[in-house]
Amino acid sequence: MVAVLVITGLVTVACSSTGGGAAPSDPLLAQGQQVYQAHCATCHGTKGQGGTGMKLAGKVAQNFPNIDDQIAVIQNGRSGGMPAWGKSLSADEIRAVARYERECLGTTC
Repeated sequence: MVAVLVITGLVTVACSSTGGGAAPSDPLLAQGQQVYQAHCATCHGTKGQGGTGMKLAGKVAQNFPNIDDQIAVIQNGRSGGMPAWGKSLSADEIRAVARYERECLGTTC
């Protein structure tokens, strides 16, 4: 019975709040996934497909060839609705979510 509960719990954790996918094996990308799901998915969609915010899957690296430009937008926000996350997320969390958006959204990362 305990084994069934443990397995059920692991499956639930792997499939919840990630758009149905498991966490990336790279710890930095896994952290980025957690930050994305907690702070970005509401506007940009659970898989980066867009919504209130712009589509990110397959586009963010095109829009921001230099990751530092993307990080600046995450930190400082944009007029018209993108909030500034620089005061509520650490620099490490912002870099992790930027990498997750670039490397994982729209892929099987």
